[in-house]
Amino acid sequence: MQLSTSAAAHQRPAAAPAPPRLSEFLATHAGEILLAWDEFASTVSHTGAVLDPAALRDHASEILRTIAADLAQPQSPAQQDAKGKGQGPRGPLPTPAETHADFRMVAGFAVDAMITEYRALRASVLKIWARQGGGTGPEDLADLTRFNEAIDQAIAESVGRYTKQTGTSAELFIGILGHDIRNPLGTIVMSATALVRSGKLTAAAAAPIINAATRINAIVEQVVDFTRAQADGVMPIERRPGDLAEQLAKIVEETQVRHPKRIVRLESRGDFHGRWDEGRMGQLLSNLLGNALLYGHAATEVTVRMWTQEQDVFFSVHNFGPPIAPEDRERIFQPLERGLQRGLDPEHRERTGLGLGLYICREIVLSHGGELQLDSSAAQGTTFLVRLPRDAAR
Repeated sequence: MQLSTSAAAHQRPAAAPAPPRLSEFLATHAGEILLAWDEFASTVSHTGAVLDPAALRDHASEILRTIAADLAQPQSPAQQDAKGKGQGPRGPLPTPAETHADFRMVAGFAVDAMITEYRALRASVLKIWARQGGGTGPEDLADLTRFNEAIDQAIAESVGRYTKQTGTSAELFIGILGHDIRNPLGTIVMSATALVRSGKLTAAAAAPIINAATRINAIVEQVVDFTRAQADGVMPIERRPGDLAEQLAKIVEETQVRHPKRIVRLESRGDFHGRWDEGRMGQLLSNLLGNALLYGHAATEVTVRMWTQEQDVFFSVHNFGPPIAPEDRERIFQPLERGLQRGLDPEHRERTGLGLGLYICREIVLSHGGELQLDSSAAQGTTFLVRLPRDAAR
C-alpha cells in the first residue's frame, strides 16, 4: 500500500528551528552568560577587598545589552572600520564599559585583570552559542566579526577610561606632594636658617634639621618624578641653550660643600654648549654623585670627567668601592631596587632611599636621547658613563 504524496509529506520530520542570530542569543541567554562572567570574575586575583556577586557583575549586564543592541543595528563598511579601530560612536555620558573600568579600578583590579574579564566574556559567549547551534549559518560569520569588534570597542573604552583615571590620580598625588609636603619642608629650612642668623641657634645644631629636611625633599622629588614618568611614559624635560660644563660644575661644588670630608674632583675639556634641561642635568649628576659617595670607599675620591665629540658630549662619575656584580647591573636601574652594598659597613648603608635614584637617572638620559652605561670591577672601580646629543632632534 502506498501513501499519497500529501500523507508522505505529513509524516516527514519537522525541520529543526534555525538557531537565533547572535544579537537575539545575547538577549535570551544573558543569564547563562552572566553566570559564567561571575564565576570567572571571582577567580581574578586583585589587591582590593573581596567582592560580593553583585559587585563582581557590576555593569556586565549593561555591557552585554549594549553589544546586543549594536549587533541588531545595520552597520555600514565605514562604521565597521571605525569600530575596528576603537572609534565607534558614543554619547555624552560614560559608556557601561567606562563605568565598569571605574568600578574595577576602585575595587583594586589591575588593567590586565580587567582585560582578562573581557576575554573570558568573549569565550563564554562563543562557547554557549556554539552549544546552541550557532556559528554555522551563512550570516553567522558577519555576526561573529561584529561581535568581536564590539568586544574590542568595549575593551578600548575600559582601558582608555582606566588610563585616564590613573593619570588623574597621579596628577592629584603629585599635587599633594608638591604643595602639602614641599612647602612645609621649605618653611623648616628657612626657619632653621633664620634662627642661625639671629643667633638663637648654632649652625651645628641647625645642620641636622636642614639635612633631614633636604633628604625628605629629595625623596619627595624622586617620588614625583617616578609617578610622572610612569603616568606619562617619559620623563618631562624642557631644553634650553646652555653650557653643560658650567651647569655640572655647580653641582660638584654643592656636593663638595655637603661632604667636606670627601674629595669630589671635576675634570673637563672641550666645548659643552648644547640644549639641555639644566634642572634635570643637575638632578642626574647629583644622583650619580650621591650613589658614588654612598657606595665608594670613604678614603678615596670621586671623579667627574667631561669630554666632547662633534655631535655628543660625555661625562662619567667614577668611584672606588665594592664592584657591582654582573647580575645586578641591570636590576639597579629598575624602580624600587637598591644596590646590595656588598662589603660596606652596615652603619654606612643608606636607610632612607627608595631605590629610585638610578631609575630616574636613566629616564633623564633617555628623555634627552642619550645613553647611560655602567662598568664596574674590583681593580678599576665603578664608572657610570653618560652620552648626550647636543641637539634635541637627535
